[in-house]
Amino acid sequence: MILPPGNCPACKRNDQVQKVTAIHRNSSVTRMETQVTTSVTVTYDSAGNPTYNSVPQTTTVPVTHQTRLGALLSPPQCKRIPLPIGEKIIFWLCPLFAFVFSFGLISFLERFFPHALDAFVAFSPLVACLLLPFIFGGILIGPPLLLAFLTHNVFFRQANKRRHELQRQERERWQYLVRQWEQFCYCHRCDGVFSASAEKIAAPAQIQQLYRQ
Repeated sequence: MILPPGNCPACKRNDQVQKVTAIHRNSSVTRMETQVTTSVTVTYDSAGNPTYNSVPQTTTVPVTHQTRLGALLSPPQCKRIPLPIGEKIIFWLCPLFAFVFSFGLISFLERFFPHALDAFVAFSPLVACLLLPFIFGGILIGPPLLLAFLTHNVFFRQANKRRHELQRQERERWQYLVRQWEQFCYCHRCDGVFSASAEKIAAPAQIQQLYRQ
């Protein structure tokens, strides 16, 4: 349950007290602003000498501004547990593996079955036009996808199981911190943040001191 704003622990008053959630929600303003960019044009005279001209261009774009207090009173963020480094390396090497596999397979077919493709096209040109893109696409995409699947679900299965458990714990911790953040209040008179259910007060820049882990 979210408690209403209480008395400030410092001044013992609530006439200048506001919920942190309301301050953060109203701290961002989007305005249309004008931005000036410069483009360069080149013209040539009869002798072929270039002349460079700077042409300013004005555009109107939406720009979002947030107050410093609103940024300091931002809610806690949920951390993402990264993939195992070994799995990342294998994912990065998948395109290289696809190239090597495709090159090796084509070299093998050209060496041992040099006329197989010509015979297939001669047998049915229409079927060859329809099937060859799928065949070569499967050769190019299939092995990397299979390697990525095996990497995630077989080679690093235990590591990913542990990662999912850590991510679940982090999500629970984040939800717990957000519930605390929703109870925080800010006193404009004392420039301090406090919890509606506690007496401790801290400056906005030290809001982390108020969280109970």
